[in-house]
This record gives sequence, structure tokens and C-alpha cells, in this order.
Amino acid sequence: MTTTKSVDARRGHRDLAVLTAGLAVSIAGDAAAFIALLLRLQPHGSGWVAALLAAELAPFVVLAPVVGRVVDRFETRAVLIVALLGQAVVAVPLALLDGPLPTVLLFAALASLSAFVRPSTNALVPAITGPDGQQRGFARLGLGFGLGWIVGPGVGGLLTGWFGVRTAVLADAATFAVLAGACALLTVRRRPDPSAVGRDRSGGLRLLLGDRVLSVAILGAAVCTGAAIVDNVAAPFRFIDQLGASDSQYGLYLTLWGVGSLAGAQVLPLLRFSHRTGLAVACLTTGAGIAGIGVAPTLLLAYAAAVVGGVGNGMLNVAQSALVTARTAPERHGRVFATVGAVVQTAIGGGTAAAAPLVAWLGGGGAMLTAGVTSMAAAVTVLLLTSRA
Repeated sequence: MTTTKSVDARRGHRDLAVLTAGLAVSIAGDAAAFIALLLRLQPHGSGWVAALLAAELAPFVVLAPVVGRVVDRFETRAVLIVALLGQAVVAVPLALLDGPLPTVLLFAALASLSAFVRPSTNALVPAITGPDGQQRGFARLGLGFGLGWIVGPGVGGLLTGWFGVRTAVLADAATFAVLAGACALLTVRRRPDPSAVGRDRSGGLRLLLGDRVLSVAILGAAVCTGAAIVDNVAAPFRFIDQLGASDSQYGLYLTLWGVGSLAGAQVLPLLRFSHRTGLAVACLTTGAGIAGIGVAPTLLLAYAAAVVGGVGNGMLNVAQSALVTARTAPERHGRVFATVGAVVQTAIGGGTAAAAPLVAWLGGGGAMLTAGVTSMAAAVTVLLLTSRA
């Protein structure tokens, strides 16, 4: 005899698989389009490239209050579908208009719609998995994101080289439609109570700061994210200039980090850490990997450290999302996830700004060692400051 619980579990597994597959395709398309747009703007100078990077980050910070309230007020699957179809529409003129100013403005519009996707997806996961399966759900999403970001840049380079920027960006438009179709197949719904949002006027930042464990942990995760961005900037100088790696050997480092990230996202639920401890361990592991690359005497040891750093990076994404859902009420998930996204994007901007002077001052290895130690210090701080909460 089939029970209602077993039917719901099968539906949850199916919905999670559909959402993960759609995300993997869409993220790959995003990464491919981003590489293509960077190549489009590169001949126009570094200022336009920097403007594109700013257009990717700023909407997540500026729109966080609006995004959070929309996700907590309206049915979440509908928000996802509208945002994704909007991205598909915006991507078409982005592909066809070649000038630097239209490219940056349309990309900012694309990023503004993208700001709705991640909080909506994260808020939908607990509705699909139930309270006991949240870590597993976020680990599955991590698999989709990781696969997308591993495959996407290579595909973007190939599409741009063979067919041009327009084809790569139009392919991204198609992936938005694919993910929208995947969302339309979901059977689980998250229907917030609009009156609850009306009664609870707290913004995401206030909700985040009101929980000591959550606020300290997210700050630690932000420090770790900023350190990982320093790693991204310093790595070419470390691998190519100091360790003598070729271009293909540097590319292998990126692949190993991505593979480690996939493994870390899947292994965290098996370790059965508390969410707070899992996040601290993730920051510690990421920092150890980055520092290890900075001090590794050989290329082989640097590769091993890259796998360790990637494992921590994958664990961090899952632990952060699971901690948010565990410590906030379901009707507040949209606001808190949007605010966490804004904090993370701010950390990415800070890490990017700090990376160049660190590399100039300390060299590639010194900058990575500093970033790794900073991440590990953040992990210890999270454990100490939240141990009594």
C-alpha cells in the first residue's frame, strides 16, 4: 500500500531533480554568455570590462529589499518563471546590440532579474524537501550550480570562437527558457501568506541582525567568499609566474577546484555536522586550501591544495543555505536569502578591490596565504562567537 508520505517523497525527489537539471543548463548558459560578453568588451578597454562586472554585482545589493518582499509575498514558482522568461526576453537584444553601453545596460537588466532567481530557488527547496531534507536539497542544487560553472566557461569560449558573441548569448536566452520550463513542471508550491508579510514589516537585514548565530555566521561566510575572490585574482600570478605553470596547467587548477566544489557540496550532508559547525568547517577548509596554494613548493602540491579549497567552497554554499532555512521562519526566507545574497555580492566586490593591491604588495603566493589565513580566522571566530548562543 502506497502512503501519502511516500508519494510526497517521490514528488520531492522528482521536483528536486527537475530543478537541479534546469539550473545546471541555465548556469552553464550564464557562464558561457558572461565569457562572450567579456570578450566583446575587452577591445573597448578595461573600464567597460569593470562596468560589466559592476553591472553583475550591483543589482543583487540594490534590489535585495524589493526582491525579498516579492519572494515572501507571491507564489514562489510563479516568481521564478516570470523572472526567467524576462531574462530570456532581455537576452535577445543583449545578443544583437554590439555597442559597449547597450551591452552594460542590458546586462544590468539581466542581472536585476537574476537577483530574483537565487532567493526564490533557495526558498523553494525547503518546501520541496521538508525540514529534514534541506541539506540534501541544497547539496543537490550545489551539484547543478557546480556542473554549470564547470561546463559553461569552456562552452562560452568555444561558441564565441566558432560562431561569435551573438550565438553564445542567444544560447543563454534558450537556457532561461529551459529553466522556466523545468519550473513549470514542479508540483510543489510555496504559497506565502501576503497578510503575514503585511504584519511583519521587518526587512531582511533586520531579520539577519536579529539572530546572533546567523549574523555572525553569514559575516564569516562573507569573509571566506571575499578570500576566495582574492584567490581568483592572485591564482594566475601564483601558478604561471611563480610555479611555472602553462596555460593548460592553470586551466587544470580551475577544473580541480570545480571538481572539489562538487564533491564538497555532496559530502557535507553525510558528515552530520550542525549547520553552524558545518559552515565553520567549510570556511576553515576553504582557507586551508587557499593558503596551501600560496605556500605549495610544487605544482602538484598546489593542485592538491586546490582540491581541498574547492571542497570547502562547495561545503560553504550548502551550509550557508541550510543555516538560513533552519534559523528563519519559512515566511521570511525570501527576505533573508535576498539579504544574504547582497552580503555575499558585497564581499565579492570587496575581495576584488583588495586583490590587486595585495598581489602587488605580497605577490601571488603571499596574497593567497593572507586570504587563506583570513578565512581560517573567520571560521574560528564563528565558532567562538556562536558557541554560547
